[in-house]
Amino acid sequence: MKDNWDENRAKKESGVEVVEDDWVDTGHFGLNNLWSEHRDELAPWWSENGASTYNDAAQRLSKAVANWRKGRAKFPTFKKRGQGGSVRFTNQAVRLSDSHHVRIARIGEVKTYESTRKLYRHFSRGTGKIVAATVSERAGKWQITFTVELTRQVPVTRAPERIIGVDVGVTTLYTGATPDGEHVLDVANPRHFVTAEKRLAHAQRIASRRQGPRPGVTPSERWKKANGRVQKIHTATRNARKNLIHETTTRLAKNYDVIAIEDLNVAGMVKNHSLAKHISDAA
Repeated sequence: MKDNWDENRAKKESGVEVVEDDWVDTGHFGLNNLWSEHRDELAPWWSENGASTYNDAAQRLSKAVANWRKGRAKFPTFKKRGQGGSVRFTNQAVRLSDSHHVRIARIGEVKTYESTRKLYRHFSRGTGKIVAATVSERAGKWQITFTVELTRQVPVTRAPERIIGVDVGVTTLYTGATPDGEHVLDVANPRHFVTAEKRLAHAQRIASRRQGPRPGVTPSERWKKANGRVQKIHTATRNARKNLIHETTTRLAKNYDVIAIEDLNVAGMVKNHSLAKHISDAA
C-alpha cells in the first residue's frame, strides 16, 4: 500500500497523470483482495492460520488509515513482535464447548481459568450467540473477550428516583452526594502504583543489568525473565486499579438512576509534572 502511494506521488511530481484506479483501495474488502492476490508470494505459510486472522488485520488497517485521513490518529505503523497483541475471530471460529472450555479455530480446545457458565447457559437455551471473540496477550497472560448478542427482556422504564453527583479526586478517589447535600459515597484512593514503586524500581534495576534488546543484539534469556517480572508488577497494578473502578461503577449503576460526574480536562492536568503520576494512578 505504501509502495503504491510513493509510486503515484512520484508520477504526480513528474507530471504523469494519476487516475483513481491507480490507487490501492484501502477499504476493508479492498485490502482483503490485495492480501489474497499477494499472500502466496509474501507469506507461503498463510494457510496455517484461520482466515479470520487476516480478515481482522485488513479491517484494523482500513480503520487505522481512515482515522489517519480524518486527522484522528497518526499514520499506522507495524507492530513489534513480543510486545503483546490481539486477534479478533468472527463467525464460527470460536465457540464454547462447555462452561470451562473454548474451542478456537486452528488452535483447538482451551480450558478457561474463569467459568463461562452464565454465557454457556444462554447458548444452550438459544437466547444468545457469539458475534466475535478477541484473544489478547499481555505480560504473559492470555485473555479472551466475547462480543455476544443476547435476547433479554427490557425492564419497564420509570421516572428517576435515586440521583447522585460524583466528585473525583486524587486523595479521595470518589465522593458522592445526593441533590439535597447528603454525603453517601466516599472511596479512598489506594494509590496502587505508588504502593508498588519500590518493588518496580528493584525489578527494573535488575533488568537494566541484563543484555536487553538493542539494534543488532538479541536479548538474553535472563533479560526476558527479568523483564517478565517488571511486566508482572505493571500488570498487577493495572488490574488492581481497573478492579476498583469496576467495583465502584457497578455499585453506582446498581443503586442510582441518574449519575452526574464532573467533566475534567485530564489531558491538560497530566501536563503538571508535580501531579501527573498521582492523576494517572487515580485513572
